[in-house]
Amino acid sequence: MSETLIDPEAWEIMKSMTEPAFLVELIDTYLSDSPDLIEQMRAGLAAGDIECVRRAAHSLKSNSASFGATRLAGVARELEMIAKSGTLEGTGPKLAAIEVEYAQLLPVLVELKNEC
Repeated sequence: MSETLIDPEAWEIMKSMTEPAFLVELIDTYLSDSPDLIEQMRAGLAAGDIECVRRAAHSLKSNSASFGATRLAGVARELEMIAKSGTLEGTGPKLAAIEVEYAQLLPVLVELKNEC
């Protein structure tokens, strides 16, 4: 597990509180929902829809934090806060960073899922 992508302590807490089969289901849901949330941010940014970007960033932030993906959660939080301030200025680079972080996180979560 890459400690920079997943906080080992947060992951262990989640594992200790969750049955393996349910944990697999949670990871599958995360892996299914996250690309949709990223696409919502991309579409919202293209359409100038601040609220769409804010909601999607908020959801990705919360979902990522629950797995201990603190870097991804942090960038999503930054994007959420920009949108919450009523602008989309500067969100393009944040969305690009989210896409990079998610691409790096994906194989790590698949590996963790296979270990459940």
